[in-house]
Amino acid sequence: MNMHVETETWRFELGAMITHRDGPMPSVVLYRTRASNGLEIYGVRSFAFEDPNRDRLIMGEVLKPIDEAAWQICLLAGTSLDTRIAPAVDQP
Repeated sequence: MNMHVETETWRFELGAMITHRDGPMPSVVLYRTRASNGLEIYGVRSFAFEDPNRDRLIMGEVLKPIDEAAWQICLLAGTSLDTRIAPAVDQP
C-alpha cells in the first residue's frame, strides 16, 4: 500500500480565507506550491465585489488571514461561507 503523508508546513491551508497585507483583497486559497528557493506561492481566487483579476498567483509573504477590512468588500460576507458566522468546515 502506497500512502502519501504530507510533512511540509504551510503558512495557509487550502480553502483558507486570506487577504493582502497592503490592502483588502478577500480571497480563498485554491492552490499552493514552493518555488525552487523554498518560498511559498499561492493560487488564490478573489471574492471582492469588484475585481478584474479574480485568479492570481501570489507570494505567501504578502498574504495574511482575512480581516474585517477585507470582509467589508467580500462577496461571501453574510452568507453561510462567512467564517465569522459559521466555523470553517473540515474536509476529509
